[in-house]
Amino acid sequence: MEVKNEKKAPSVERRHIEAPKNLMEVVSILTEAIKSLGYKEKWHILNLPIAIASAVLDMGKKTVARECGERSDCVQLKAPEVIKELYEIKKLLTRTLLFSRKRFHGFLFAAGFDKEDVLLRKRTARILRPVFTVIRDIESKSVLVFIRGTRSLNDTLTAALCAPVSFEHRRNNNIVSGHAHRGMVAAAYWILDYCTPVLKKALDQYPHFKIKIVGHSLGGGTAALLTFKLREIQEFSSSTCVTFGPAACMTLELAEFGKPFIISIINGYDIVPTLSVSSVHDFISEGRDRSNDQNILTAVRSHIPIAKAIAGHAITRCTEVVKKHKHGTRSLLPWHIRENIDSSPSSKSDNIAEAYGSSETNFESLLTEEHLIMESMSDDDEYNSSSEGSDGDDSDGDEDELSNKVGKLKLGKEVATNKNIAEEESDCPITTSSRRRLYPPGRIMHIIPIAHSSENPNSNHNGCDEKHVSLYETPRELYGKLRLSRRMILDHKSNKYLKVLQQLINQLEKESFKYHGG
Repeated sequence: MEVKNEKKAPSVERRHIEAPKNLMEVVSILTEAIKSLGYKEKWHILNLPIAIASAVLDMGKKTVARECGERSDCVQLKAPEVIKELYEIKKLLTRTLLFSRKRFHGFLFAAGFDKEDVLLRKRTARILRPVFTVIRDIESKSVLVFIRGTRSLNDTLTAALCAPVSFEHRRNNNIVSGHAHRGMVAAAYWILDYCTPVLKKALDQYPHFKIKIVGHSLGGGTAALLTFKLREIQEFSSSTCVTFGPAACMTLELAEFGKPFIISIINGYDIVPTLSVSSVHDFISEGRDRSNDQNILTAVRSHIPIAKAIAGHAITRCTEVVKKHKHGTRSLLPWHIRENIDSSPSSKSDNIAEAYGSSETNFESLLTEEHLIMESMSDDDEYNSSSEGSDGDDSDGDEDELSNKVGKLKLGKEVATNKNIAEEESDCPITTSSRRRLYPPGRIMHIIPIAHSSENPNSNHNGCDEKHVSLYETPRELYGKLRLSRRMILDHKSNKYLKVLQQLINQLEKESFKYHGG
């Protein structure tokens, strides 16, 4: 018998949205996003901190590294041909970082390009309109589309429009249907409209060129969806895609179908490939279920200040990244040019290109792609080596240290009683069947930090160079749930991806050299 007063979870079948053309459309989209956030589920304000604290206390949780050691469907990749593929992937990431900058024209020559190679550039992010660049690469005989990740409030709002919508790929009377991230679908369609005539013109001039779509984070998910739509067009049917730390953006059927032409690189404990409405909902629900136990509930309540401190610390760090990012370009200049800019009355970032143009010194050997990126790491990495943590990732000592640091924090309100929590749990929970679980796209290659067996477990492993990393091709099921880690934000940074990729290449080359008796 159906209960008439029972509240049902709203359907995930939402209409497609387009990039707004005016202010009224922006307001309409934001209003709808706020209303639909969390599928209108009524969550207690402390549910998320309780879930975080429960996860911190869960001693039985498994990391991806641990699961890869236990599962037979995780395949370690270390053949010599993998090294060549990694070099190409690293090159794409390096250029993604360069062309994600607002003022990249000063670096074009160092990257091996001319101004004529920039076929299309959208440099200002808007809601559902991410920054992207179309580049002609004569050397690799490719047309490259670089899509920037989340760096602004508009990008964040695009990511927040996260309800799954229907999405399909049609090719030669074959249809693959599923669901995808709503904001990224809209962004992909917007880029498609702009890119299609530009790409067709480029291929008319260079018919043997290939199209490659590259993106990081939000840009990675958008790149994968864009690749699906481009491959529906006859001229672009061979398009491929490489993503770095891609957002969970499509359901299982679509993600698996993309394996032949999409590669997703995931670094360490990066949380973004597992982040979706479905995984967050499950994470909170599991945390509430665990907290039903009186002993666990008591422990969780005592750790809520810690959970709030973790969240606050992450937000603070993100804010600092935004504030310091504007100084990143300046740090790439030689010190005497930097000094000249500082002494100028109008020493703003706009004068950087002029400083390069007026200099008589040849900096070609200095301003290589690798040098530019590696030099900028010191400005972009907000965490020093001591904050990266050990391979164990979570230790009792670190938890005690965190407890001491936040011990003086006071909650503005008391934690809800067991009765209040029980009442919240009775408010129409959303079943798994009413949601669509999203995954990272294509073939997944995960760079996993592995502790050396000979290392002293009591030693302090602070630097990434002290660790051993392994590359695995992993099953998609590993990314269906959130995994909290102290490094979940640090490992998502694009500069971190570049650093670990180089470390992995060096390591594989060294192992190959030893194996062949060099």
